[in-house]
Amino acid sequence: MHSLTYVSTAAAAFRPADLDPLAAAAARANAALGVTGLLAYNGAHFMQLLEGEEAAVEATLDRIAADWRHSGLVVIRRGARAGRECPDWSMRAFLTPLEGAGAATRFAADLPPAFEPDTRVVFTSFASLPRVAA
Repeated sequence: MHSLTYVSTAAAAFRPADLDPLAAAAARANAALGVTGLLAYNGAHFMQLLEGEEAAVEATLDRIAADWRHSGLVVIRRGARAGRECPDWSMRAFLTPLEGAGAATRFAADLPPAFEPDTRVVFTSFASLPRVAA
């Protein structure tokens, strides 16, 4: 199973209310390609996990890289995994940052049980980062 995780900077025009429609469109496109994953948005940046057959994942990344809704895309992890970490999600989105005592624990509990420990740490850390107002 090919897997990659990237981060990028959201365009100024992108708003939290845009996240659910984006995830719904991504879920439809990903399902057609056999790609699964997770998208986190913290009001300023995106972090996304994509997984599936290598050609499908890389084609999806190419499409995402050309999207106006973000810039500065950096792949932080790319490689083979033993299996899917998001087997039931063609795309699921989370709005972060997490706030309040216990929020990171609740967020981590909502992640798929198949998440490898390193993936769980990366996404929980991203979700826990406070966003500094510009």
